[in-house]
Amino acid sequence: MIEEDDVPPEVKERKRLYRLRLTQPLYGASPLDACARFFFKYGQFSGRASLSEYWYSSMWAAGYVAVCWCAYAIFVYDPSVLGLILLIAALAGMLTCLVPYLSLTARRYHDAGLSALWMLIGSLISLAGILVAGSVLADATRLMFELDAIAKAQASGAPYVRLGASAPALSPAEAKNIVSSALAWEVKVMRIAGLVLLLGQIVDVAFCLLPSRDAGAKFDLPRLAPEWTVTKGSYLSSIERKKAQVSGSSRQD
Repeated sequence: MIEEDDVPPEVKERKRLYRLRLTQPLYGASPLDACARFFFKYGQFSGRASLSEYWYSSMWAAGYVAVCWCAYAIFVYDPSVLGLILLIAALAGMLTCLVPYLSLTARRYHDAGLSALWMLIGSLISLAGILVAGSVLADATRLMFELDAIAKAQASGAPYVRLGASAPALSPAEAKNIVSSALAWEVKVMRIAGLVLLLGQIVDVAFCLLPSRDAGAKFDLPRLAPEWTVTKGSYLSSIERKKAQVSGSSRQD
């Protein structure tokens, strides 16, 4: 094992610069850069995040949500052990990504010069939609399993079915109508919850679309000297300097 004193000074300097760069926003980030910083800055609510960091990470997150819905569909239409494992793994991954996504959103607010407390507006609206949608989704899943059980009982020729231990016996057709009506109501409520969730996300997106402001540097932790602080202006200036260097070298050639 290498002791800290045995590490060459140039390696220490590279590590120090790397840590400093992680405290700053990365303007012009690529999709892979955004994904890497999404996890490297897990739970880091201080500092700032550029628009490219936020939107590329949101793109990855949206793709993962689609995977979770596919896992849920597999479990509902084929309620096997494999489907349950896929659903649990997808939900565990979603919960794992929740904290870094919230911290990324907070850093994007900071980059726009706003306090992360402004997140509460969209987050509370989204949370209300998530809680209602989660409850309704659980009830809808239970009703879908009941419909599947009724269909199997009907196929086997059973004259009566029960929707609960103390519920009266019903014919399969009657039970199917009752469960279908309840499921249709749950779907309506889920749509309303989805609209509430969408409203919260629209509020967050509207704030995250705000341009970068140099005033956001006050949210950096630790606070760096001006020559170390990255702003959108300094980033654009560096791009112009690089273009000037390239054009100057091409003229010399």
